[in-house]
Amino acid sequence: MPIVLNTNSAATEATFNLSKANDNLRRSIARLSSGKRITRPTDDAGGLAVAYKLQSSVKRTEAALNNHQNALSFLQVQDGVLEAIGDIVDRMAELRTMAADVSKNAADVENYSKEFLELQDQLKQMKREKFNGVELFTQEGEWDAMQGVNKTQLKINGQQYETGQTAFGNKEEYEYFDHPEVAKRAISQYDKYEFQLMTHPTGVAEDGNIKLNIVNLQFMLGLKDPNKEFGVEYNIDADGDGTISAAEWALSNYDTDGDGTINGTEWTDSGLDLDGDGSQTGVGAGWGNSGFDTDGDGDIDGSEWTASGFDTGANAGDGNPDADEIAAISAARMSILDPDGDGTINQGDRTFGPHYVAAAGSKIEVGSTLNLAGLNQTTLDTGDGQVHPDNGNSGKNENYRSMLTDEDGDGTEGDGYIKDITKISIEEFTNIIEKIADVRAENGAEQARVNQSLSLHQNNLVNLEAAHGRIMDVDVALESTRLARHSVTVQASAAMVAQANQMTAVALTLLSS
Repeated sequence: MPIVLNTNSAATEATFNLSKANDNLRRSIARLSSGKRITRPTDDAGGLAVAYKLQSSVKRTEAALNNHQNALSFLQVQDGVLEAIGDIVDRMAELRTMAADVSKNAADVENYSKEFLELQDQLKQMKREKFNGVELFTQEGEWDAMQGVNKTQLKINGQQYETGQTAFGNKEEYEYFDHPEVAKRAISQYDKYEFQLMTHPTGVAEDGNIKLNIVNLQFMLGLKDPNKEFGVEYNIDADGDGTISAAEWALSNYDTDGDGTINGTEWTDSGLDLDGDGSQTGVGAGWGNSGFDTDGDGDIDGSEWTASGFDTGANAGDGNPDADEIAAISAARMSILDPDGDGTINQGDRTFGPHYVAAAGSKIEVGSTLNLAGLNQTTLDTGDGQVHPDNGNSGKNENYRSMLTDEDGDGTEGDGYIKDITKISIEEFTNIIEKIADVRAENGAEQARVNQSLSLHQNNLVNLEAAHGRIMDVDVALESTRLARHSVTVQASAAMVAQANQMTAVALTLLSS
């Protein structure tokens, strides 16, 4: 190779090698100092993209775990209040039992009622308990007034809350097992509030959610039917004129479509139209709908008639439906609404007792009964003696007015508490204690489920972090080895650059001679 002055390719090549070695050294130093395998996109562009998505999942999972912990705290605080409420109701039941002692005089009973009033006041205050501003308890129709709950996660009767709605799906029902006949067991209908916890990092309900009960305190502390204790009965014919008007039909719960008349479908659904003809007439020819025609041939033969239980008339056991036996069927079917068995609802029938709906018991709207916390009681009685949509119980106004501290019923005096403990039966306290037990069981079940979901996502978080680490974390042992190699390479390259720079000095030697 000729000796030249202007070109030193060896020095140039050594410089490039030094630059590469120096870049490798800097990269190793950056990785070891940061702990990351990828310090810039050029290190591993595809791996960095995957790591970004994994890191996002890790952050969302951590947030979801925090939400789980907060939900547990919410439920634990709620359960603590429920425990205190249970203690108060236990004390009320104890006071009611002591008030029934024959050795107690009127003054003693009045003193028990004083403590009873104070305990009601405490229950009403506990309704206001919150967790970080979020309501733990609610009552009927309170959705618009709720301030602390995130309304986008609020469910009412299984439906998503929307501003301005006045009704939400079918109300929850609670059956009181206090009557041997299923058809006559009272059923409370109440608003079921739920706070939807999104358990999955995606925030999509279908991927994972748990509904947390916001306890309807008005239902939980509601009395089954305080008026039954004093002989006040439901009466569809509220105005006593011997006919059932459109408004009265609507209040009876039989008029399900609200048109003020009872059509064929509604009669059938009532459980009274055994012959399926859609009217309130006699038996008719509808054997197929009677349940007696077991072989479905449209006729009732001897064995079917005997099996029906109605072959008990004057010719009992003859296997033939005689006139008196058919009349017995009609009487049995119509006895609820038609006591005289003539197939119509007339003046003589208007004093019948409690009415029942579709063999499912009398329906009690929680908003139209009393409760132990004085919640919303003034809406039960407007003081004019009329039937109103907000109470729906004609004939109860006077009884309610006498039971509440708001004696004139105009909502301007008193606090709506029940003033006399003897007006409430011990059975009512037992029912309320049972409801408290049910609510606490639901709370415990929700806590158990939140814990299960928490465990699942904690495990997911560990695995997500491991996957992210495999992409992003530097192998210190391997990288320290590379650091040593790159360090030696840089020093050797620097030395060779120095050597290459001296190669042109040979030309000067030749020129100086």
